[in-house]
Amino acid sequence: MTGKGQGGSWGPAVVSATDSGNFHASPTTATVLDIIGRLLRAPLSATETEIESALAQVADACGADVAQVCSAGTAGPLEPIHSWTRDGHSVLDVHDLCKFCPGSDLTGPVMVRDLQDLPEGSARDRLAGMELRSLVAVPMLRHGVLAGRVLLGWRTTSSDLRPEDLAALQSLAEAMHAAVERRESERLTTVAAEALQEDRLLLESILRTSTSAILAFDADARIVFANDEAAALLGTDASRLPGCTLEGVGCRLLSRDGEPLPPEALPVARAIAEGHTLRDLHHVLMAGDGRQRILSINAAPVAAGAATAVRVVATIDDVTGQVSADSALRTALAEAHQLAFFDPLTGLYNRRGIVEVLRDCLQTCAREKAFLALLYIDLDGMRQVNGTRGHWLGDRVLQALGARLENLRQDGGDLGRISADEFVLTCGEPHPDAASAVAGAEAEAERILEALREPFVVDGLTLEVTASIGLAAISAEDTVEGLLKGVDLAVMAAKAAGGDRACAYRADMEQDMVGRVALAKELRGAIRRDEFRIFFEPMVSLGETGLEIVGQEALIRWEHPQRGLLAPIAFTPFAEETGFIRDIDRWVLRAAAQELARWAEDPARSHLGVSINISSAQFLSEEFGQMVREVLDETGVDPTRIELEVTEGTLLSNLGLARTTMMDLRALGISIALDDFGTGFSSLSYLRDLPVDVLKIDRSFLGGLSDSKANRTILEGIIGLASGLGVALVAEGVETPAQFAWLRAKGCRTFQGYLFGRPSHEAQTQLAPEVSALGGHDGDRAVLGQSKG
Repeated sequence: MTGKGQGGSWGPAVVSATDSGNFHASPTTATVLDIIGRLLRAPLSATETEIESALAQVADACGADVAQVCSAGTAGPLEPIHSWTRDGHSVLDVHDLCKFCPGSDLTGPVMVRDLQDLPEGSARDRLAGMELRSLVAVPMLRHGVLAGRVLLGWRTTSSDLRPEDLAALQSLAEAMHAAVERRESERLTTVAAEALQEDRLLLESILRTSTSAILAFDADARIVFANDEAAALLGTDASRLPGCTLEGVGCRLLSRDGEPLPPEALPVARAIAEGHTLRDLHHVLMAGDGRQRILSINAAPVAAGAATAVRVVATIDDVTGQVSADSALRTALAEAHQLAFFDPLTGLYNRRGIVEVLRDCLQTCAREKAFLALLYIDLDGMRQVNGTRGHWLGDRVLQALGARLENLRQDGGDLGRISADEFVLTCGEPHPDAASAVAGAEAEAERILEALREPFVVDGLTLEVTASIGLAAISAEDTVEGLLKGVDLAVMAAKAAGGDRACAYRADMEQDMVGRVALAKELRGAIRRDEFRIFFEPMVSLGETGLEIVGQEALIRWEHPQRGLLAPIAFTPFAEETGFIRDIDRWVLRAAAQELARWAEDPARSHLGVSINISSAQFLSEEFGQMVREVLDETGVDPTRIELEVTEGTLLSNLGLARTTMMDLRALGISIALDDFGTGFSSLSYLRDLPVDVLKIDRSFLGGLSDSKANRTILEGIIGLASGLGVALVAEGVETPAQFAWLRAKGCRTFQGYLFGRPSHEAQTQLAPEVSALGGHDGDRAVLGQSKG
């Protein structure tokens, strides 16, 4: 073998001052062939010894003082793997070999006949330091790439080394390289075989010692492997099982109800067909002797085409002791089904059950080419019921509501509770088109809303609960997710319109939802960036000296960075619905108290009080009293100059908690005003038990004062009621002198409205002259004639 066998020709790189001179003695061709033969025939265990022996024999035959076999490491530099020295000579350092022959082809042989031929430098000095005068390095190539070298070094200068001798050395180097690679390959094969054997032993140990029965099946459901547990379960010897089906050893799998399983329902067939692991399948095993055992089966498919006949591996546990084969199993499964698909509080379908109902509806629409309808019923104010009455009462209300809806459900429809206070009702009557389905759903929704307006009596308490309903047609092209999303958007629209109403889904509602999400984000940022502002509307009192501004109602505005100054109607309903109102109320209370503290140092405003509106969610919360105390401590204001306004609905939703909160606030010196009085009460008996200081007549009664006898009668009644109870009275919404004169004539002495001043950033201290004149006797007579009755 010559260097040409490596894919190209090469000649030795000779470093010499002249081309004359011979290298040292070289081994005979017969010797080289003998060495090569022994290397190639050497067994794995003796390969390394043979390489070292061959290296020594070649070196001795060449009269070399140093010999070395080097291999190219993963990082590139040559590393010695076998070395030989004569008389303990130092080992040749091959790392600087390239420096011996600058510019030479490092994939070819390298010869240095005399180190004196080398230019002065580190390479020459290193050879001299190792007492070497000449050397030869023969490459070991693999696919044309340097894989190592065989090096010979002498203490003397060159002697005879012919090209054919160099070719023989090259063949020897290649034989050594082949021996090294064969040894490494066989070593890796041995390591892999040992690892495989260890894995096999470990697997067999796991299979034999497992407490579960383990069976492996081929594509025809024939048993390929069975452990001892499986053999015991099937009632036969493990050696009989390979090659047999379960039926072949007298066993059958039955359903949980004891019915024979069709071939496609057997675990092996299902695992192959479905392509994924089947877990916790419960089947009954009928053994050949008539024994029945309840099994829990896991079946995992094995990829087709793998180098094995196994297609399915099954682990099986006998759970007969845990579940009876007859009624106990059916009872457990029935309970699991009930928990999976039904709401434990109301007994109606839960969300998962409704999803299955809607899937059936979609199939019905496709089969009958018809349209059905879906109603999404969301209770109004359940958060307030839970917060003020407790969740236990809220649960009772939900149960009563579920029962009422169940009585309203028409034949063919299904009812479910899919979240805390949200119910879903399907209308089972088919319609020929979407429009008629929506019309039918709207009629059904109005019937439900009317029924829900009847008060609920729960544990002796009478509660009024309304609902918002979203509705949509169901067609074969819909999806369950799309339907639920659509009616949810419709419910939001119904709530945004004030609640206690129904709204049909429209395609543009999703854009409205995007707007609501954006508004929520803006509100959160407004609170963080302090974008709210306080405006003040004057409250006037008629005394001996005429009209005088005695207080201010604090009104919130939002200074929106893009939309400008926004009135409360633009954001407070949404804030109440989403819970932001609590943060807003807290901000208003603190800002108004801080302004009141500044007024105390201003002689023109030091006598003014401030009235602040508080939402029901805040007023009836457990932390409200503590929040008020913190604001008072922080600002140091006189609490007797603060009036908190709440609506009748707030008090009536929880009279007990409302009374406790009002008593705590009055103990601090704060007054309580009942806002919008007259718009929502059905009984005035609560006024006897609540510590109300002020009644504020709702502005809606003044709008039709001149032509509505009913309004005048109600106002006279409210004025008389306030006088009889000994509480103060404020008439809101006074805009004309005629309204003022009528109220004054009926005994009202405190007023508020645009007649006296509009809301402004700074608290008003003076009335306009023409308004102030209304407080005198002449002004009174002047306007009385404009308002009769």
